[in-house]
Amino acid sequence: METDKVLPGTYKTLPVDPSPDPDIHAVSKNEPGNYADSGANKSENGGSTSSGDDSFESLSYEEAMSKYGSGRYQVIIFILLSLVTFSCVFNNNGYIFIGATQEHRCKVPDSSNWTDFNNKTAVLFYTADTCTYNKWARYGDGIDGNITEVMIEEDIKCYSWVYDKSFFDLTIMSEWDINSCTGKWKIALASSMYMLGFLIGCIFLADLSDRYGRSKLLLVSNICMVVIGVIASFSVNFWMLAIMRLLLGIFTAGARNAGFVYVCEIIKERSAAGMLHGVTYSIGGVAVTAIAHLFPHWRHFQLACALCYILYIPYYWIMEESPRWLLSQGRTEEALAYFKKSARINKVEFPENLHVYLEYQPKVEGNALSLFKTPNLRHKSLVVCTLWFSVSIVFFGMTFNAGNLAGNIFTNNYLLQASGILEFFGIWYIRLGRRLAISSAFLIACLVSAVIPIFATYGMQAGVITMSMVGKLFIETNFEMIYVVTAELYPTTARVTALGLGSSIARAGGALSPYLILSDDVWKSLPYVIFGVIALAAGLVATLLPETMNKELPDSLHQVETENLVNHVLCRVKQTTEKESEEEKTMETVAV
Repeated sequence: METDKVLPGTYKTLPVDPSPDPDIHAVSKNEPGNYADSGANKSENGGSTSSGDDSFESLSYEEAMSKYGSGRYQVIIFILLSLVTFSCVFNNNGYIFIGATQEHRCKVPDSSNWTDFNNKTAVLFYTADTCTYNKWARYGDGIDGNITEVMIEEDIKCYSWVYDKSFFDLTIMSEWDINSCTGKWKIALASSMYMLGFLIGCIFLADLSDRYGRSKLLLVSNICMVVIGVIASFSVNFWMLAIMRLLLGIFTAGARNAGFVYVCEIIKERSAAGMLHGVTYSIGGVAVTAIAHLFPHWRHFQLACALCYILYIPYYWIMEESPRWLLSQGRTEEALAYFKKSARINKVEFPENLHVYLEYQPKVEGNALSLFKTPNLRHKSLVVCTLWFSVSIVFFGMTFNAGNLAGNIFTNNYLLQASGILEFFGIWYIRLGRRLAISSAFLIACLVSAVIPIFATYGMQAGVITMSMVGKLFIETNFEMIYVVTAELYPTTARVTALGLGSSIARAGGALSPYLILSDDVWKSLPYVIFGVIALAAGLVATLLPETMNKELPDSLHQVETENLVNHVLCRVKQTTEKESEEEKTMETVAV
């Protein structure tokens, strides 16, 4: 689920094929004409055709994938690209440990100032809290033990601190003294900078993926993550690290989205593949916790995470480019090479002359503003945006707040991340109905957030961790379900735009969540109260969703606008009443 989750970005080709370039020889399956391979003529029945003395087999892309592109080769590619998602969690969740909170107190001057004269003893000593310390004088008779204490100066401002090293040797808090006295907001800022970078990557690198290919973007993103990650480990100050986090967010989005889109273009069961990617994300969360446990110095941890991406650079030479993207660019020979290799590995006989074409796709309708122009669309889009924003705040808030839970930070993270592995149960949970599943998941997260402060008040740490695991599981599953609903609500011509808008709104929510966590300085459980209120509001808003389960996807914005209004609860009541009236009329007719 990233999550975790980390969550998903803008997958420009997941729900719909990219519109073909006008120069590409790709036609509709129902239209005779040119194919991706020029000179090929399509027969009326879509089967084998001859051109002169050369016979060939003509298949649409989906038909070719079913016949030659489904098997062990696709499983291998899925596993390889899942490892990219697995490692992207290192950047998403790694900051939990880089910016972890360490218990600290003011570092006071040396207290051993002794003065002995005429058997009289004078001692200067200090008492300290987090941000200030007090200077005391102690006078006493070294013989009879008569001692007097006098405060000389109080509330002296602290300029250095002593940090607890029970879990970490060094974090950015202890290296640069970023704490509640000097500006703890900086730690939240670096986390928000990463989210901002991820947002930028979703918007701009997705376009580069469509222009230059999935493999090229994957290569560039992995190289940049290695270089930037290594530089980040040698940051000389906080602001340099924050900039590196921004850049890491950009290329993490590029790598994850390119890999995910590649998978969706070659795997037939896309919903199952997407859910399994979420499980991989959670496994990556467990792995990054283990790396942090192994490297308690934040610079060593950051360096270890960065070097992991070297493993994925050879992918560019190991895997072919996405065949769907190749066909969309008119590079038919390379696409056929993919199918030929796939057939060989899958042990399927491959014909000598095969022509594969992309079916016609309608052009994209408008932009993000088009989703708000008409009343019905505006209503749906506001609901969807609210859900994306809310699920992101609660998900990332619960994830990042794991470092503030009482107890062992590593044990807490192991348990929270492991709970996300159960995310695959969402495949069945969503079958309750989209509206019911999403609304109930939010309300369960709200209930969990209400129970956690009670357990925390009575020191029931096991209860706090258990409820945190349950809350994270449901909210992470909700992330995937909202993605599915967004794809189902909007037509093919605006689906990519809607998903891009939702992802952007989600990153804005993710950027806000670190600042909400800072409220724990007021009350340790206050972040969970805030997350609970947000989840409750989102759960109520989710009841306004139209039900999309087992319904055909719309083909145009006009079709979406002319559907019943969002509140399908009222629509169902109306439909029930009309049905009962029709039954009554039928009975009267039979009686006559």
